[in-house]
Amino acid sequence: MPIHDVGYRRLTNEKNSSLFRWLAICRIGVQLALKSKWVKRIMLTAWLPMTYWAAGFFVIEKQLIADQLSLVGGDGSLNQAAMLALTESITNRFSFFLGVDDLQNVFQSGDIPEIRNTIWRWMLMSFFRYPQAIVILFLVGFIAPSLISQDIRSRAFLLYFSRPISKLEYICGKICVPSIFITLVTTLPALCLYMIALLMSPDISTFPQTWDIPVRIVIATFGLVIPTSAVALMLSSLTQESRFANFSWFAVWGLGHGAWLTIVLATALQMGLPLWDPEVMRSEVVTNWSAISLYNSLGSLQSYIFGFETFAESWRGIISLFGITAFSMTILYRRVSSPM
Repeated sequence: MPIHDVGYRRLTNEKNSSLFRWLAICRIGVQLALKSKWVKRIMLTAWLPMTYWAAGFFVIEKQLIADQLSLVGGDGSLNQAAMLALTESITNRFSFFLGVDDLQNVFQSGDIPEIRNTIWRWMLMSFFRYPQAIVILFLVGFIAPSLISQDIRSRAFLLYFSRPISKLEYICGKICVPSIFITLVTTLPALCLYMIALLMSPDISTFPQTWDIPVRIVIATFGLVIPTSAVALMLSSLTQESRFANFSWFAVWGLGHGAWLTIVLATALQMGLPLWDPEVMRSEVVTNWSAISLYNSLGSLQSYIFGFETFAESWRGIISLFGITAFSMTILYRRVSSPM
C-alpha cells in the first residue's frame, strides 16, 4: 500500500504570468547576496560620499546662488570679481576632474540659472565618476562572480531548465541581481542629492531650470548597469570556480586602467608636464587610447550623458562599451546554452 500518491495532481495555486518568471531568479539572487556581511558593509559605505556632495550643494546654493549679497552688486549684475575668485578656486582644487573647463565658461557668463544647471550636472557626474565607480568595482566583485559559476558547478541548470524558463529569462534574472545593487548605490543616492539640492534652492523656480538632471541620472544608470553586469556575468559563466571569476573581474578593470595610466605617464614625460596636468589629459594620444580602459569608457559615456562632452569627443568610449556589451552577451548566451 503506497504511503503517498505520487501521481499528477491539479495545481490549486495561482500561476504567475510568464512575463515575470525571471523575477524568481532575481529575488533568490538578491537574497543570497544580502547574506554576505561584506555586501552590506559596501552598500553602507556607498552612501557615505553623499554627505560630502550634499555639503557641496549646500555651499553652492547658500554661498553661490542664494546669497545675493556676495554675488550680486547693487545694480543687479553679477559680481565678476567674486565669480572669477570662485572659478579659480574650483579649477585649482578639481583641475583633474572632467568638465572643469565648462564650469569656467559658465561662471564667466553670469547667468544664474545656467550656472545652477551646469554645476549641479557637474557635481552629479563627478559623484557617478569617482566615488561610486570604486564602490561598484568592489560591490559587483562580491556579488556577480558566483551567480552563474555556482550554477555550473552544482548543475543547477538541470533544475532551472526543467521548468518553463527560457535561456533569455534566466539571463535576464541573473543580470537583474547586480543591476539592483548598482542602482541602490548610484541612482538612489544621486536622486536624493538632487532632492537635497532642490530643498536648499531659493524657490520652486529651480525645478524648471534643472528638470533634465533626473532624466540624465536615469540614463547614466542604464549606461553603467548594462556593460558592467554583462562583463561580470560573462566572466562568471566562463568558469566553475567563483574565485577565478572574481580575479578576472578585478583584472579587467585593473589591467585596462593600468595600461591607460602607462600611456598617460609616457605622454606626460614626453611633454615635460605633471602627470595629471589638464593639457596631458586632453592630448590626442591619451584621448585616443582611453577606450582601452573600462573605467574611462564609462566615464566618457557619463560625460556625454551629462552634457560635458560631445559625441565627437566621447565616441571611442561609447563604441567600446557597445562592443564590450555585445561580446559579453554573446559569450554569456553561448555558455548558458551549452548545457542544453
